[in-house]
Amino acid sequence: MTNPGPDGWHGPLPDIEIPDVSLYDLLFAGLTSADAAKPAVVDHASGVTLTLGEVKHQTDAFAAWLSASGIRAGDAVGVLLPNGPDYLAAFHGIARAGAATSPVNATSTAPEIARQLTATKASKIVTHPALLAQAVAGAIQAGLAASDVIVVGDPDAPRAAGHTAWSDVLATEPNPPTVDIDPATHIACLPFSSGTSGMPKPVMLSHRNLVANMLQFNEVLAPLGDDVSLVAFLPYSHIYAMTTNLNYALYRRCPQYTMAGFDPMAFLTIIATYRPAVLFVVPPVAAFLAKHPAVGQADLSSLKLIVCGAAPLDGPVGEALQERLGVRVVQGYGMTELSPVTHVIPLDRRDIDLGTIGPAVPNVRFRVVDPETGTDVAVPASGEVSQPGELWCAGPNAMLGYLAVPKDADAVLDADGWVHTGDLVTVDAEGVVRMVDRIKELIKRRGMQIAPAELEALLCLHPAVADAAVLGVDLKGTAGDQVPHALVQLRPGAEASASELTAWVADRVAPHKRLGGVHFVEKVPRSAAGKILRRQLPALLPARG
Repeated sequence: MTNPGPDGWHGPLPDIEIPDVSLYDLLFAGLTSADAAKPAVVDHASGVTLTLGEVKHQTDAFAAWLSASGIRAGDAVGVLLPNGPDYLAAFHGIARAGAATSPVNATSTAPEIARQLTATKASKIVTHPALLAQAVAGAIQAGLAASDVIVVGDPDAPRAAGHTAWSDVLATEPNPPTVDIDPATHIACLPFSSGTSGMPKPVMLSHRNLVANMLQFNEVLAPLGDDVSLVAFLPYSHIYAMTTNLNYALYRRCPQYTMAGFDPMAFLTIIATYRPAVLFVVPPVAAFLAKHPAVGQADLSSLKLIVCGAAPLDGPVGEALQERLGVRVVQGYGMTELSPVTHVIPLDRRDIDLGTIGPAVPNVRFRVVDPETGTDVAVPASGEVSQPGELWCAGPNAMLGYLAVPKDADAVLDADGWVHTGDLVTVDAEGVVRMVDRIKELIKRRGMQIAPAELEALLCLHPAVADAAVLGVDLKGTAGDQVPHALVQLRPGAEASASELTAWVADRVAPHKRLGGVHFVEKVPRSAAGKILRRQLPALLPARG
């Protein structure tokens, strides 16, 4: 890692060649008979196992059915499924047909489903019997017909309701027509931005975006060797799991053990039973593995690597997890608009603080830009870190833009190809990046900036606190002056008063960072990927008189 050149900072690994192929061709073209016989996905709850050859067969059958049903290049198809074997063929069958997957979170309500289907102009949706009620309601609101709802599982019920049975779809001859795909411009997926600080928007990710990021990420994990078997509990509908679980395991020809949702005890059972090598987790799961007594009773000896992403990981939690399990733990960073991975701590760099997100992956360049001046922050001297600035990233994994948002109106992707992440970071002389906070989430107190994440991490160190979120509350009679307030979720059976927690923080921070109040909540709202849903926080505060 060296100081940045005119095109920004680079990571320590050399750039790699990104093949000019579709996602389907990268994963399935030239599949050997030996690879075809390997297990691709195992669902612990149902016992269903599919080989790579069976996944390809189902993918081709679905693509052929979609083409016969009138789906063409540029169309979109919604997928509302829990993690499971059916998701693989659904996702890749849509891409093979030349359409784009619109992945819908399994917790979505009917109005949310309708908004997503409408925004992406999806003309069909694949769903599960357990999610059928909200899927149908959302589809109807979006103007879809009953037959446009494709239901996995028992065929009789969907047929009786006029829906399309997945079994009938898979009975189609697996010979889809050839579709002319330009990997650089052809949209493969339309995930939605996180919506943590604004309304979610459909992100246009091309085949090249997804191919590139999988290969970029693979370079970082190369020291791990051939075994990257993993537990796929993070929702496939989120870009983090889509890239690092669903697609990455297929690319590496290793099994992924699926969970429809995270259940701590089932999670430990799956690890002990199937003995995977890799876990991709979010901070709450990392904290569970580091602290929960049940973990000490489980056989997790197969694990080689735990990668934490989607939200900042507290360094001491990462260190505690690494020490407890005797397994390498690294933190990474990404965002939906970047497919998502841009930074990961190298596996061989144990000297890098686990509280950082590491250097950039191959082919990614980044800048740290002063949000006030728009100029790059000064390069720090050896052993020091820069002043905070906004992280900008560019590379073959950068999105094409937001669907239906003109590029000249897009404040995230600029004309030079830089994605403005909205995240405030510092960088050291080696190019190692540390998260500070989201710019829009910074609290300004007496002209000084307060990072909510700093106070949240501090509160979570209190033995009674399970989770915390901090937001700024405007002071009456001031213009733009705020004081931080905390929403605190206590551990089961634990007790702590507001005054105790206020004092706990006050003893550990500068005066301008002291809390103006503490309010206890049943649960801190977080996305499926573990991010605090900050736009929901104000409603949880008690009314002010």
